[in-house]
Amino acid sequence: STVAGGEDCLWYVDRNGSWHPGFDCEFFTFCCGTCHQRYCCRDPLRLLTERQQRHCLAFSPKTIAGIASAVVLFIAIVTTIVCCFMCSCCYLYQRRQHSRTPLQG
Repeated sequence: STVAGGEDCLWYVDRNGSWHPGFDCEFFTFCCGTCHQRYCCRDPLRLLTERQQRHCLAFSPKTIAGIASAVVLFIAIVTTIVCCFMCSCCYLYQRRQHSRTPLQG
């Protein structure tokens, strides 16, 4: 495929964990560099395509760790709530059982 220039550099996170916003390269320049450092250059052999940039974002260790920790936290919260409704020593279980008993007059 031919490259016309003016490629955009997407946002990225450097090796220190600092976030950098995306930026546009001028006409006849390309987004170059690596997953952790990006800049505009005129050498099409150094071109970092948007597809390659997205691949960097999708499989970065911090992204995977963030998604995994969010899933674990969600499962822990759901499990805690379900267990609390089923365990007789829990406040939510006692309250649910209390609301089911008929009122005495």
